[in-house]
Amino acid sequence: MATFFRSSPEAPLHPLPRLLLVALGAFAFGGVWLVVAAMRGDRAGWMVLVAALNAVTWLRITHTRPGALRRLCAVLATSASIALGEWLVASLPIAQAMNQLPLETARRMGPDFGWMLIRLGNTPLDWLTIIVALMLAAWFGH
Repeated sequence: MATFFRSSPEAPLHPLPRLLLVALGAFAFGGVWLVVAAMRGDRAGWMVLVAALNAVTWLRITHTRPGALRRLCAVLATSASIALGEWLVASLPIAQAMNQLPLETARRMGPDFGWMLIRLGNTPLDWLTIIVALMLAAWFGH
């Protein structure tokens, strides 16, 4: 597994810190998506494409070697960003109606209710954009 990552002489060979940075970048992007959606007043479905570029950028910043594992990591990081972003954006209208923070509402939302809000809020174009974003993550994650 250590050969999967390139490292400079001063960097440790262990891949865990690098994977943690990629995960942190993926989850931080969910918060960015929430802020953009709140400021624009819509779901900002186009942010899924930015999520794919974010994941690929984090993998390149951490000097992950090209190959199938980097593609897999790019798709997984993009999927995590999309899932968290969709969840937070789905909780936004409820949070505004109940005068709460979106994170409080997202934490209290059950999976069935969250999935229903995501299904009702996304258009067919949004679902297509999600598929394209995952394909872009796989393509640029090589």
